[in-house]
Amino acid sequence: MIYKIKDLLLLVENQIIEFNDIIYGRFSQFEQKEGQETDNYLKFNINDVQIKINGKERRLKAKVIKTDIYAIINNVIAYIINDEKNIYMHSVVVSNSEQGILIVGNFGQGKTTLANEFLKYGYKINSSDQTWLGIKNSELYQILGSRFYFENDKIKFLNKENIKQKIKINKIIRIVGLCDNGITSINEQDNFYYKTKQISDYCNWTNIVPLFTDDVCLYNIQKFTKKFLVKISNTKLYNVRGDKEEITRKLK
Repeated sequence: MIYKIKDLLLLVENQIIEFNDIIYGRFSQFEQKEGQETDNYLKFNINDVQIKINGKERRLKAKVIKTDIYAIINNVIAYIINDEKNIYMHSVVVSNSEQGILIVGNFGQGKTTLANEFLKYGYKINSSDQTWLGIKNSELYQILGSRFYFENDKIKFLNKENIKQKIKINKIIRIVGLCDNGITSINEQDNFYYKTKQISDYCNWTNIVPLFTDDVCLYNIQKFTKKFLVKISNTKLYNVRGDKEEITRKLK
């Protein structure tokens, strides 16, 4: 299948049948452009993975391990999207008619759990896991959300219309840790340098996570991270820990 990502066409092919739903599901937020030609590709073959973006090639010379698919795909997407005014960030977005909230946190720390709490207050989920963010006049916006997510080990998808909404992000919630009935702490981070560092990991994670398929470096997607993040210094960032219901009530 051929997908349009930003201003680039990417051919995605997969020979490993059991990974079809995962691989093509990850690209489901992007517009398909079948019948067109492109020199850019991501090919999951039986015994290797081949990547070529704007003439720069990568090859993982081993059969791909399922847990590496996520990092490989999102590294490719981020490499295409990232520049001084666009970034692909590991995050969830919720919104209502008044505001959009970007939720960041490490894997398994409760981004989806917290997003589901916001549904109780009339919010909707606009991005399930990876978000294409843009800057306009120093303000942060969702350009395109991700659809694909797992629930009870089953693949599910967000509504297409929700992920395509351009949403102004009024605040960022960074999850330090969630626990039911725990002591709740909500601290606004107003130090510019700490704010930039605390968010940067969620932009660069595919350069940090180890790949088990092969000992190979993927594309460097960190080039524009600092230049992007310094432009959104006016967006409020809250570091939170504790009870998800209390956090949601106070920040909704």
